[in-house]
Amino acid sequence: MFKHPIKRFAAYVVLLICSAPLTSAVADITPSAVMATDNDSLAVKLIASAFIAVLFGLLCLILIRLNLKLQQNISQREETELSLTKLSSAVTNSGASIAITNTHGTIEYVNEKFCELTGYSQEYVLGRSIDILGLTRFPDGEEVPTWNMSCLRDNWKGDLLSHRKDGSQFWCATTISAVYDKYQSITSYIVSGIDITELKETNSAMEQLALFDVLTGLANRRLFIDRMGQSIAASQRRNTIAALLFLDLDQFKRINDTLGHDAGDELLLIVAERLKSCVRAQDTVARLGGDEFTILLNDINDVQSITHIANQILKDLKEPIMLGKHEVIISTSIGITLTPNDSQDVDSLMKNADLALYHAKERGRDGYYFFTEELNTKALKLLHIEQELRHALQMDEFSIVYQPQVCLKTGSISSIEALIRWNHPVRGEVAPDEFIAIAEETGLIVQIGEWVLKNACMQTQMLQQLTGQPIRVAVNLSSRQFSDPNLETIIEEVLVETGIDPTYLELEVTESMLMDDIDKVIQQLNRIKSAGITITIDDFGSGYSSLSYLKRLPVDILKVDREFVRDIPDDLNDMEITSAIIAIAHKLNLKVIAEGVENIDQRDFLVINKCDYAQGYYFSRPLTFEDLYSFFTAGQLKSA
Repeated sequence: MFKHPIKRFAAYVVLLICSAPLTSAVADITPSAVMATDNDSLAVKLIASAFIAVLFGLLCLILIRLNLKLQQNISQREETELSLTKLSSAVTNSGASIAITNTHGTIEYVNEKFCELTGYSQEYVLGRSIDILGLTRFPDGEEVPTWNMSCLRDNWKGDLLSHRKDGSQFWCATTISAVYDKYQSITSYIVSGIDITELKETNSAMEQLALFDVLTGLANRRLFIDRMGQSIAASQRRNTIAALLFLDLDQFKRINDTLGHDAGDELLLIVAERLKSCVRAQDTVARLGGDEFTILLNDINDVQSITHIANQILKDLKEPIMLGKHEVIISTSIGITLTPNDSQDVDSLMKNADLALYHAKERGRDGYYFFTEELNTKALKLLHIEQELRHALQMDEFSIVYQPQVCLKTGSISSIEALIRWNHPVRGEVAPDEFIAIAEETGLIVQIGEWVLKNACMQTQMLQQLTGQPIRVAVNLSSRQFSDPNLETIIEEVLVETGIDPTYLELEVTESMLMDDIDKVIQQLNRIKSAGITITIDDFGSGYSSLSYLKRLPVDILKVDREFVRDIPDDLNDMEITSAIIAIAHKLNLKVIAEGVENIDQRDFLVINKCDYAQGYYFSRPLTFEDLYSFFTAGQLKSA
């Protein structure tokens, strides 16, 4: 009678509920029972029957709602299945690759074109995620849009680089549309795509022809000018310099005419590769035509970087080149202009660089010339001093003098600071202020600093042996040295080679050197200090270090900058600052040394404020090794 399972179940429940009170009532109906029945018993049974009737009503309501929900789900599933059937039927013979997924990206249908394009069979992909089309590896050095699940949204369009089952790549013009039910909820996505790999390759080839030099593969004039415009805008935003270099090859026409155009083309290819090796990834090398090349250097902070690259180009291009059986040596002339210094207009910069190139040729070729005379003069001066510094290292023109550091409590020498001097064969003694900054810019400070460290340790070890005094030597480290990855190895090798005890070596670093990456600096200082070496912060108070950093740094001594000591006792502010530095250092269990002490008033102020050590002309000028030895042997100063 009842075919639906829920209805049939409901009928059974109704019969069971109704039969229970009926049976009970029949059992109690006997002649004697009828006579004995009282009103209370009848009332209880009526209440029980009423309660059962209410429960029955509630149960019927629940069963009716379940039945309605079931009918609704069946209707919705049948509707979805019908929609998918219609969609499948519509796209089966489509020229596009079609896949239908659920809202989670699981594939529920693909057409034959999808299988043909991707190499996957229907049996394999059904039930798998659509992200099987995503690349497992990306093209080297190339950022391309690839398939991912975030593409699954309504009305999404784009070109995606995907991969087939065999791992090969293909470009697909992809469109994604959402399918909604009558409640406006998304039930599935239709992913359609057309293979546009051939079109992409054609466009790429056309772009290559339009923007790149056919022979060398470098940027051509059109692309170079476009990148110049971008570089000018970027330099304005970042407050940096961009440099434009014009180059042409000296005597290229002669080589081209004597050895032939094929040899000339081969030469241009080699030159292009050498130019690319001289610049960074963010720079651009271009060929404008013939033997004319241009280079765009981006995000430059100082002129010295430009001159370094220009010198490297001149050096590399002069390396011999084999053209068939012929060895040729080629040079170049370079014109240089800067933005925003010289101009912020592309055409003006091109003219500036061309004019500078003309001057470079006029001055004898195989060189470079800056459009701005002031920069050109500075660059030539820097180059000249750099060459002289290299020569000074080779010819042992450097020497070391030592300034004693005195313990203010005992009046004896606590240590000596090693200071470099340059004994120029023509100009005589050159002050460090005249060449240290240039050595820093050129990177020569690493070699010079290593020389100072080695010789200072060797001479101090010798002085200890000659005098029997436990003398400690303080050596300054430059920022270039401190950032050199080989610094710790160099220190270790110097200690072994000279035989000096590490406890007699003190390394002085400046505040500014410690502020870049504080955690990395702390680790590096801890490794150096673990050998027993003393660490001093030089010129304290002139930089930007904070007390929160200071308490974390593994240092032993603070050195008060001479600028605060110089005007004591005339400048009250300097006195307050100096006394505060001493007090803070002692609170942090650090020793303090004041430099630049030149009179007794300054010494007395430091003694009163319990400064630990001092150095300056009041105690001694910097001394040569021989004079320092005489100090100790004559008893003029004694070590602590």
